[in-house]
Amino acid sequence: MTTSAAPTDDGARSVSQGTDAPWTDRVYLYLLGFSVIGILSQITLGGVVRVTGSGDGCPDWPTCFGRWIPPWEYHAILEYSHRSTGTVVGIIMLLALVRTFQKYRSNRTLLYVLSSAFVLVGIVGVIGGQVVLNDLNPAIRTLHLGLAEIVLLLMIVAFVIAVTNPVSRSFNVAQSLEARQVGKIAGWAAVIALVALLSGAYAVWRNAGGVCGSWPLCGGPLIPEITLTFIHMIHRVLAGVSVVLAAYAAYRVYRLEGSSQLLRLAAAVVGIVITAQMFIGAANPWTDFDTWAKASHLSMATVMFAATSLVAVIIWLSIYREERGTVAKSIE
Repeated sequence: MTTSAAPTDDGARSVSQGTDAPWTDRVYLYLLGFSVIGILSQITLGGVVRVTGSGDGCPDWPTCFGRWIPPWEYHAILEYSHRSTGTVVGIIMLLALVRTFQKYRSNRTLLYVLSSAFVLVGIVGVIGGQVVLNDLNPAIRTLHLGLAEIVLLLMIVAFVIAVTNPVSRSFNVAQSLEARQVGKIAGWAAVIALVALLSGAYAVWRNAGGVCGSWPLCGGPLIPEITLTFIHMIHRVLAGVSVVLAAYAAYRVYRLEGSSQLLRLAAAVVGIVITAQMFIGAANPWTDFDTWAKASHLSMATVMFAATSLVAVIIWLSIYREERGTVAKSIE
């Protein structure tokens, strides 16, 4: 007499039954990977649209000047490219979700995360339409960007769940204690990076993005007396805190025993992004806030949020699976 295993959150049932597993499904991993890259590209294009003043390139939505093919005009093409990228990303995410239902619905966590991301990306698209129809209202634009970053986070979570084999665990029980500390640091770095990113967008929308002509300080008193300068410096302080925390988390990852190759790679990306973002951040006042510098700054801020989130997600998923494995062994 045989008994079937109950569905699990980490996909162990697929392993025991010998069926396809997400970490061996290249097509599935490509879909998730391209979704993450597509969302990063979408947010970057949104930044380009913003800094080039192309937000009104298409005054209506979802069409552009009443047509599905935009006019051959610089601002219209930029705005419509931003929309089109979002549509492509939505289709890729839908394909990933359909494949999840078909092959991996026993992995409930993966199914719930992908379903939530797909619903949320639809909401982001609708809010993007409201941004256009409401004359680029700053509050709606902030909500639009914030939710897009949350979609990115959910797809990172889905990718890590899918790419990781739950049978091979990264940390033992003793190593998990230090890993928890590193995971908390990386988590806070990601949260503050997101807040800094949104504060930077807010500063731009308040016309405070270019009020400081020097770096890293604005010049003048340490605590700015002018409101716009104060808003700008709040953004710089938040960005500085996130950079320090991210750098410390990456350093701790390399000293952490049991770190997986994926975790070390994510930590290396954090280090590279920190270096690039510092140069790009300084390049903004040095180039008198040239378009390429402003667009690259937002793009790197998003990559910083993504990289620190990736580190945190890998660590906490490893700890979660290790604890579940320990509990299962004690029951046996």
